[in-house]
Amino acid sequence: MLDIQGRKYASVTVCDVTLYDLVTKYPVMFFDTLQVTSIEGAAETTDIQGGQGNATLASVSHSKTVDVTFDDAIMTMSSLALLTGGNLEQASESHKITMTETEIREVKGGATTITLSRPAKVGSYVWIAMLQDGILSTSSRLVNKVAEENMTEFKLSDFNNAPVVAEDAMYRVFYEWEMGLDAAEELSELTVLADKFAGTYRFIGDTVLFNQYTGLNDIFQIEIPKLKLDSSYSMSLNASTEAVVFSFKGKALRDDLGNMIIFRQLKQDSKSGDSGEKQLDGSYRGIPAVEVTIDGETGNIITNDISA
Repeated sequence: MLDIQGRKYASVTVCDVTLYDLVTKYPVMFFDTLQVTSIEGAAETTDIQGGQGNATLASVSHSKTVDVTFDDAIMTMSSLALLTGGNLEQASESHKITMTETEIREVKGGATTITLSRPAKVGSYVWIAMLQDGILSTSSRLVNKVAEENMTEFKLSDFNNAPVVAEDAMYRVFYEWEMGLDAAEELSELTVLADKFAGTYRFIGDTVLFNQYTGLNDIFQIEIPKLKLDSSYSMSLNASTEAVVFSFKGKALRDDLGNMIIFRQLKQDSKSGDSGEKQLDGSYRGIPAVEVTIDGETGNIITNDISA
């Protein structure tokens, strides 16, 4: 039975959100680190006026919208790809990904070579610049591109304006390296394309509401059959102690049945207070407590089989 007023609930936590592909029905992203989930419904109203005094004769509602925002405290490459509509690829032997590296390397006095921490990419250049009193000197570049794989050591004489190291020195090195499939490390790359945008997904939000009557948390679910994600985003990387929040925004679209948003509530079993529910009672000489059926409105015991 649905009550006219219904039980009173308090929202106590955020949603866990799952996005499903509309065609394959597969879950494509699960968010369990959200900070805020907000849903805003709105509609426009047009007043029809006429007659003496131009009074309002009717007020017609239209242009209903449902806007959704959820902020993720933790970024993943998958969620960033979802937000940007970008192409996410994992490094493999058939698809190697190039990284640009900058690091400080020490060269001992009298040495004739400099060693990098990773092999430089074949067909690329390596730049070095001596670090003196915190200032970088004019950079020097390899005269020729890297010709062999797995090269980490380079002769200083192979650089233009070849430096002569009379004493221990520190160099800032700039170079490229690439990686395929590796058991120890994983490298992925997200490419944001000019003609690709965030898609449309089925939105399922799962949370709990505090039931004022039972003192328990009841399950509450929000479904948006078609949620079009907004492709706009911003990233602010700063040195403050506050972590960067990645904000997802979307707009609910009308599905084939006219649905825009659906709310579901699941009361906890045997604890909701509805008429006919079972609970344990030890008030009638039952030791230990026995299962009885009570009236959820009055609290009266309907049956009490003390022989159980």
